[in-house]
Amino acid sequence: MLRFNRILPAGCMLACLLFTSLTAAQSVGDAAGAPDAANPQAAAKGDDDAAASGPALGSSETQKPKVGEADKPAVAPPAPQQPKQLKPELVSLRDQVRRALAQHQKQALNTRDNSATEIMNYCLGFGCNTEVMLGGPGGTKLNGITCLCWGYPCAGFEMLGPGRDHIVARIGYGYQERPGEFLAMLAMSRVPPTYPIRSGKTTRTVADLVEAEKLGCRSGGELSLKLIGLQYYLEQSTWKNDLDEDWSFERIIREELAQPVVSAPDGGLNRLMGLSYAVVHRAKHNEPIEGQYQRAQKYIADFHDFALALQNTDGSWGPYLLTARSTSPDPGTQLRSTGRMLEWLALSLPEERLEDPRVIRAVETVTRLLSSQRYGWNVPSLSTREIGAVGHALHALTMYDERMFKPADSAEKPPAEKPSPATASRGANKQK
Repeated sequence: MLRFNRILPAGCMLACLLFTSLTAAQSVGDAAGAPDAANPQAAAKGDDDAAASGPALGSSETQKPKVGEADKPAVAPPAPQQPKQLKPELVSLRDQVRRALAQHQKQALNTRDNSATEIMNYCLGFGCNTEVMLGGPGGTKLNGITCLCWGYPCAGFEMLGPGRDHIVARIGYGYQERPGEFLAMLAMSRVPPTYPIRSGKTTRTVADLVEAEKLGCRSGGELSLKLIGLQYYLEQSTWKNDLDEDWSFERIIREELAQPVVSAPDGGLNRLMGLSYAVVHRAKHNEPIEGQYQRAQKYIADFHDFALALQNTDGSWGPYLLTARSTSPDPGTQLRSTGRMLEWLALSLPEERLEDPRVIRAVETVTRLLSSQRYGWNVPSLSTREIGAVGHALHALTMYDERMFKPADSAEKPPAEKPSPATASRGANKQK
């Protein structure tokens, strides 16, 4: 059973209604055939289940009264929290971060020159707000997630293909690099399970892709990114794979904790991202952090201290990531290493540690690199590796902005001025 919002936002409802009319799909190259009116940007509105805005690890929220508690004395509701106030130096950093994000959002990749891998990575940064150009730099604008879900060829690569019984995300050059990577991106972009996907003439929904990922769980396999997608979309905690083996979130977490981090691909950051997302997601839904989730929470906290101890004095991490402190003169290596590390920290650190001077230096470093001449312009022409680094770095800044800066936005809005009695009377006289 998949996780649905109890009250669907208007965009989600529109997506569901429009999907019923899309079964007679048009050809892949026909832009009119894409579910534009039901794009994920609209469908995702109202969904507050996001890693970027999740509570800090181990935090708790007010629980709903349990059955049988109605006769207990009423408890006064907690006083409303005061809007967060930013220090002047953080206001300056916020402005730099948002300028970098705005600058990159104007740089649209295109389906002629950029592969499905590259567009997927860029979607990490802007989620449902990602735009690509159809057919080339001067083509028609198209939502990036729609482009991937609706089977548009991207430099000749279509992300989705036919499986035995379900549509699946392809793995390999030009597609996703790791199992579950595409579904993890959809989850972190808050794309609903009802959003349409297509492979050839077969039209399904994201829920079908979720089923394929469930069936493909294997002991000893790569489960880190699968954990993100399944934790977001599944409501039940147990299922069976296509070998009729019993699987659960606890089993995935147990297997992930038994695997090495430092020597894992991508420096173990995929593993830390998956474990962190699972704990953050569970805390956000007021579910107990116990069993394997509690083990994961302690494991992540230990790695926070370990990772920050390996940071360079300029705020960067080197190519060895969690293996040892290292440096590199290459800006691409700096961006890839520091962006990936900050991405994980922005997701998983407790709120009170987001202002740690070491984290601030990492944000400054990533912002500076993204704003440099090499990465500030013409991203579509970069290599696949560099576009991936840019996408993860943008995702890091987006999450940090949502957790650190956006809660303070309301505090800076000036209160609406009340009209003076004389002004009010003049306005009333005009209406008579």
